[in-house]
Amino acid sequence: MKTFIIICMVLSISLFNYCSNEVNSVSRASTMESATSSDYAMAAPAYAPSPGIESYSKSSPEPRIQINGNLSLEVQNVSTALEETRVLVIQYGGNITSSDSGDSFNRYANISALIPKESFYELIEALKNIATKVTNENINSNDVTEEFVDTEAKLNVMKQTENRFIALLSETANVEEIMSVERELMRLRGEIDSLEGRMKYLNKTTDNSVLNIYMTEEVPITGSGWRFFDSLDNSVRAMVSFSKHIANFLIGLIVFSPILIGIGLIVFLAYRYGKRYIHRRKK
Repeated sequence: MKTFIIICMVLSISLFNYCSNEVNSVSRASTMESATSSDYAMAAPAYAPSPGIESYSKSSPEPRIQINGNLSLEVQNVSTALEETRVLVIQYGGNITSSDSGDSFNRYANISALIPKESFYELIEALKNIATKVTNENINSNDVTEEFVDTEAKLNVMKQTENRFIALLSETANVEEIMSVERELMRLRGEIDSLEGRMKYLNKTTDNSVLNIYMTEEVPITGSGWRFFDSLDNSVRAMVSFSKHIANFLIGLIVFSPILIGIGLIVFLAYRYGKRYIHRRKK
């Protein structure tokens, strides 16, 4: 049992040290890159690094940038622009994740699309060509390179530690030790699954970009957008609706007037006699 505890302690210490080394590996690589050419020239006669070490010191992690944007457009016809937008999204290798359209004050359409990062800006320029006016354009980016490298290093350490515990499990015969190792394996597996999920999310959001497109139909100042008889008809309908509401109110007032009069009379009498009673008490 003591041997088992010692082994677990050694594995835990190794895990901690290895995590620290992996997380700091990127900063060490950057420090090695900052050496001047004269330093390399002076060190060359004494030591020549192996090709593997040299390539590692000069390597840097691939930048991981999340890029998303919002684009508000004014178009002549929402239906036509919506169809053209769908064609463009597919043409640039993306897919539409959500879409809705309607007609409140004027016609509108909202689209959310997932676009490959390399086609993101090209699609935005193509969408501007189908609009009569760009009312708003907002693009934001988030550098998650450090988080990606850190998560990847932790995941590798966790997997190596899991393999060590699996090997230890096959060498253990004591029931209590087996249960302890299995509990530790379950904990490690949970952390590994969590880190793998985070890695998938970071890969997806850095390889693809989300573009939210808002389209509204321009309102013509003159022409077929306004008709006298349509406005007259709407005004008459509004007046009839208002008259109906007034009539309903008056009818309700007449129906409930006996009850309202009775309640008012009771309140008046209670106030009057209450005032007299208070006046007599003061005398």
